[in-house]
Amino acid sequence: MKNNWLVTGGYAEITKDEIKYIPKKTENELGEKIVPAFVSTDIEFENGTIEFEVKSSDHNGLCQLILNTDTGADLNVGLNTGGFLYGIIQLDRKTQKWDLLRGAAEPETLDTEKYYNLKITVNGSVVSLFVNDILVAASLITVRKGQIQIAFSSEKEIIVKNFKVTLLKPKAFVVMQFSKEYNQLYTEVIKPVCEKYGLEVERADEFYTATPIIKDIEKSIKNASVIVAEITPDNPNVFYEVGYAHAIGKPTILLSDVNREKLPFDVSGFRTLFYENTIAGKTKVERNLNKFLENIF
Repeated sequence: MKNNWLVTGGYAEITKDEIKYIPKKTENELGEKIVPAFVSTDIEFENGTIEFEVKSSDHNGLCQLILNTDTGADLNVGLNTGGFLYGIIQLDRKTQKWDLLRGAAEPETLDTEKYYNLKITVNGSVVSLFVNDILVAASLITVRKGQIQIAFSSEKEIIVKNFKVTLLKPKAFVVMQFSKEYNQLYTEVIKPVCEKYGLEVERADEFYTATPIIKDIEKSIKNASVIVAEITPDNPNVFYEVGYAHAIGKPTILLSDVNREKLPFDVSGFRTLFYENTIAGKTKVERNLNKFLENIF
């Protein structure tokens, strides 16, 4: 995918083939300080793969891809994160400190004469960092759509080249009882509304693999950008999947027939979209589901 770059902070040179960080220092009453640099691209990224080659002349040189979460541009993935050579860190907005989510290798092991291939994949809530095609760090965290940035900080030159972005269509995983009544809700309301927002929609009865079904479901929940769950009948499988989605912080939309007497205590505190199983009720649930998805995407 073609992309345009702009230096938005510090000093860097951008050419057709590469981005070169230019190390500079400033001096104040506290002494010398390295000037970090930031470069931004016009590509909006949420799911997919970002791949590039990087060479740092400094073992402690910082080169990190900046991604967005619910709280802003505060997820960094790349070189020299949290004391490790490779890793994933997130800014805690309350404390203004960086939390290490995953890290690997010591900075001293970096070969300063060599280019390293970094590949960052985001699939739903799974963020993974590969170095030379070897998985070195992965974490569960939801990435939100935003323009890609790279942060640099080093006493020596850092070069990035062959920057490539492959976008992946976000997914909605639908959790519900498989019966004629709810199949109609799925095919006539849930699926078309989700597809309108560019989501790829799937549910468990559409799996065609040899792996255990529970593994497929857990993987699909992790890889989805949003979960839509119909919770009218007391179906233990449905509530297990809703609980798993909540446990990993997945955005979840709950649907229930308005005629259900009472929701289970554990989900009664969550916002639920109630609907009537009528023609007018179909229009209402479509409208309300649109509103829920607008708030997420």
